[in-house]
Amino acid sequence: LYDLSGRDDQKVRGYMESLAKTGRYEVDDAIKEKLGALFCAGFCDDRATKETIGETFQSRGYLCDTHTAVAESVYEKYAADTNDTTRTVIASTASPYKFTRSVMNAIDPAYDTQSDFALVDELYRLSGVPVPQAIEDIRTAPVLHDTVCGKDEMCAQVKKILGIR
Repeated sequence: LYDLSGRDDQKVRGYMESLAKTGRYEVDDAIKEKLGALFCAGFCDDRATKETIGETFQSRGYLCDTHTAVAESVYEKYAADTNDTTRTVIASTASPYKFTRSVMNAIDPAYDTQSDFALVDELYRLSGVPVPQAIEDIRTAPVLHDTVCGKDEMCAQVKKILGIR
């Protein structure tokens, strides 16, 4: 904002004060115009995320996580809409092991019948990417909490577990 406002610290201060007081601020038209030339944003729903995971695996043999699938889907739409052929890097920041069921179901809905650890093993078989140690450790970790509750009871249950009144 500082650079886009022509290094106008008072203008930026006003935006930040508005954010602190009201939870929002709106930049002026000059900044909006500059932002439009710098940024593009998009979204991807669950269906498109699933399709992207499946298509990426089928076309490249790469099992991406759900977050990376959203980035890829948004990028593909951007490239198609703008004809921008600039070489682009999409940095994957999550592991497909964190979203094993979603990733595996995107490849084949038949995977939905398998247990979570069977899916972990199948993801490893398909991708060759080692299972993170934290996931392996869960296989033999003792169950510490098995409380099941409704959404409206969650706060009370967490407090009870933590010994908070």
